[in-house]
Amino acid sequence: MKYLRIAKDRKGRIYFSEEAGIRKEFGKEKVLVLDTGLAIDHAMRFVVDGCVVYYWLSGYISAFPRFEETVIGDGFPFEKVEDWGSVIDKVGLVYITDNVFPQLAEYLRKLGKLVYGPTSELVRWEADRVYGYEKMKERGISVPPGKVCQGKEELLQFVEEKEKEGKRVWIKIENRFRGQIETFSVSSVSEAETMLSQAGLGPYLDEAKFLVQENVEGVEIGCDGWVTPEGVLEPIAYTIEKKGRGNVAVWQRGSDFMEYWYAKVIDVVQETDYRCNLSVEGIWNGSEFMVLEPTPRNPYPVSSLYPRFIKNWVDVVWAVAEGRVVEVDVDWSKPYMVELTVTSDNDLMRVIDVLDELVRWDGEGVGFRRVVYKDGKYWWVPGDAILCTVNVKGKDVDECFEKAKEIVQQIKCVFVEVDWKFEDEIKEDLKKLEELGKRFRFVVRK
Repeated sequence: MKYLRIAKDRKGRIYFSEEAGIRKEFGKEKVLVLDTGLAIDHAMRFVVDGCVVYYWLSGYISAFPRFEETVIGDGFPFEKVEDWGSVIDKVGLVYITDNVFPQLAEYLRKLGKLVYGPTSELVRWEADRVYGYEKMKERGISVPPGKVCQGKEELLQFVEEKEKEGKRVWIKIENRFRGQIETFSVSSVSEAETMLSQAGLGPYLDEAKFLVQENVEGVEIGCDGWVTPEGVLEPIAYTIEKKGRGNVAVWQRGSDFMEYWYAKVIDVVQETDYRCNLSVEGIWNGSEFMVLEPTPRNPYPVSSLYPRFIKNWVDVVWAVAEGRVVEVDVDWSKPYMVELTVTSDNDLMRVIDVLDELVRWDGEGVGFRRVVYKDGKYWWVPGDAILCTVNVKGKDVDECFEKAKEIVQQIKCVFVEVDWKFEDEIKEDLKKLEELGKRFRFVVRK
């Protein structure tokens, strides 16, 4: 649904819905943000645009809540609530930040509540790797060659076959055991046995399911797009990520992802009334795009870019919750973006000393997720290697990295790290994409 803006005051903007024929005081809208400790940037963009925000943390769900899981967001200009049920009737929108509570999203929609959040089926595609792999194959979505193995013996037998062929494989365990061991790569049976011995699965090792996929050559790329039953909002953000270090993105229309991904899942979106971001990652080798996994939720940490650099971000979120496609209004003069990750391996709660003018929720600057604002300072809360993010935009990738470096130099904090190899690796990937042909080019498409 497109909105015609008839007033520009952030604290009391009035919007006119051409289709519904009603007025609403957007600045007085109330939003409930259900968060897993990742989306303070999103909550604060609602605040900047004049919304009243109630902020709930998943860390409250415990018989013995931990300090570091419940203080996140203290001192910020939104109201934290321990029981979201106490405010559900007050809000016009529920914003679910992660792939949690998909059935709640479906239930609330049936009650007439506007909800931005994923639905059960596509959430399972990500959470249950085995299920998602099988579903994508059923739909003709290209995936890396592999096999679903039942138990340790079948897994090792398959690894041995690939070892004889000289192939490295990636091993993903089914979702209920995912917290024990994350995805890992091996080239031999001995390496696989070593990794499995550290999983701590005991007698469950022989009944666990594993998705084993061959390592495929090419460039790992992805995209972030907002999806409703009516279609995909354009432009979408075309991305390259280096895990734990950062992302580079560019706005595009008519992306190749429409053909290789969205066209193949739009019927699932329509059948389940999906209304959220739907991202995907895969390998492009010049002739085939092989999907690694979908992301039916906000992608992190790269989604720290979007509240900042989509001019009408709150409008877009509202329209997605309404199930309608709208124009994503972006700055085409600065179509490239970089999210740089500032990390630490030290669990000491400490101050992130940064100038106030660099902490912006609707423009370039420093972003947070596990922080509190106390006594005029931002304190990082342990539980996540990411201390903060640096978010910039530019006319090209080089300008983005130059801006990011300038901001990083102004962040003062002990035990911090920025891996600048990230820039070199990104530029190497961009060079490879050029060599692989005209598809999936990292260029501006208006």
